[in-house]
Amino acid sequence: MDYFEVFGLPRALGIDLAALEKTFHALSRKYHPDYFTTAPPAEKTMAVRMTALLNDAYRTLRHPVRRVEYLLSLYGFKSDGSKVPQSLLMEVFEINEQLEEVKAGRASVEEADSLRAQIKEKRQRFDAELQQASLAWDDLLKAGTGEPVLKQHLARLAEILSESSYIRNLETELEGEKSH
Repeated sequence: MDYFEVFGLPRALGIDLAALEKTFHALSRKYHPDYFTTAPPAEKTMAVRMTALLNDAYRTLRHPVRRVEYLLSLYGFKSDGSKVPQSLLMEVFEINEQLEEVKAGRASVEEADSLRAQIKEKRQRFDAELQQASLAWDDLLKAGTGEPVLKQHLARLAEILSESSYIRNLETELEGEKSH
């Protein structure tokens, strides 16, 4: 049973998060191990497994990036950092140089803030691109599009995730530097 099936959902990326949370709470009550204390051992084990599956599924599906990563994994796709465009790698290289200046304490507060804003803008651009591609996936799914086109679209989703992972890593590194 995959995570979408746990919640009775199609393999779509546009999920009503309020409905997901409501279903999560209802299923959590249904399968909570405390309700199976007097049940036969097989039912107790099933309740524990279902609770673990439910928690993993909820954590994954409520997060837009993890949801896409999970969908890709269901179809044998994976974001692959080796296929990142040269232009993005050059941008990341330049940002890394600026990040090293911040880490070494050689950048002014204004320069550090400017770098933060630059990375945030790039991350937001990738988030918007991922959201648009996710909506397109759902449209293809609803239209009953054939597998070759679906796989092409999954490959595009994997590319977007690969590219955005560079920016997310930089953002995480910069925020980690801020907290020191």
